[in-house]
Amino acid sequence: MRELEHERPAKRPHIQEFAKASQEQWDWLAKEHEYRVTIGKLEKQVMDLKFEKDLHIAADEGERRKLAQENEVLKTQIQEMKIAAISQERSQADKRLINGLKKKVLEYQEDLEKSKAGLVKIQVKWIKKTEEQVRFMQQMKRDYEERIFRQARDAKTDRKRYYDLMARMKKQMNEFQDQLFYNAEVLETRNQ
Repeated sequence: MRELEHERPAKRPHIQEFAKASQEQWDWLAKEHEYRVTIGKLEKQVMDLKFEKDLHIAADEGERRKLAQENEVLKTQIQEMKIAAISQERSQADKRLINGLKKKVLEYQEDLEKSKAGLVKIQVKWIKKTEEQVRFMQQMKRDYEERIFRQARDAKTDRKRYYDLMARMKKQMNEFQDQLFYNAEVLETRNQ
């Protein structure tokens, strides 16, 4: 009798069913938790990508449109995954979807890197062009200042030359008047 007390009772079918169902439920909950974690990570990556995309929106409008469309596709796929996570129907399609989303996230990151590289090239070209324009404007300013200086110097030289010429002409006119006056006197003296 004592031997019977220490032996484990034989498993009954309904207990075995309950244990199996409990284990399936725990497995399902673990899998659901894994899906939710994956969805959370993907949503964060999508938000990070959206932020990066917004930073580079001015650099490449065509790329922005493409990323926006792909972002919408990602949002739709994430929404589909949320619905699938609620509905207990998990399959290989979910894993393929997760892998596809991860691949798209990597592609978007590569596209953003290309956009960043393109933006850097544009900035370098802009800086170079701006520096060229500054040098051109400085040269134009120097040329203008030199021309104004030459014109001012030439005007000063011309003014001096004109004043000298006017003084000579005045002197000659005085001499001519004196000569006329002298000639008039001589003529008057002869006439008398």
